[in-house]
Amino acid sequence: MKNSIFGCLLLIGVLTACNDSSPSAEASKLDQVAAPQMDVTAVVNIIRTRCSSCHSANPSDEVFKVAPGGVLLENLDQMQHSAARIFARAVIAKNMPFMNKTQMTEKERSLVGQWVKAGAPAN
Repeated sequence: MKNSIFGCLLLIGVLTACNDSSPSAEASKLDQVAAPQMDVTAVVNIIRTRCSSCHSANPSDEVFKVAPGGVLLENLDQMQHSAARIFARAVIAKNMPFMNKTQMTEKERSLVGQWVKAGAPAN
């Protein structure tokens, strides 16, 4: 189900980006959406800094003793697996981090959103 949600979010992004009806313009815009330059290390650092204090096997947050929702965000594989959920909660709804405890900035949310829209690449 998570993969289908991620696929739907990616499709929405592609369809939104492709509002010109000419085939060459659509192909060009699709390429831009599918393969932007991405600083994955920066995204991983943002998620570790802003999310992993709660979303880890041993949370360091004083309130959460287990990862909320069972979502672990300690490494890139876990982040990629939860990319659609991260996008929905941290980028769209902006209700994560919880009460913005870790002070995630709009710029960080935007970069994470770009990473997810690019397919949550590893590099």
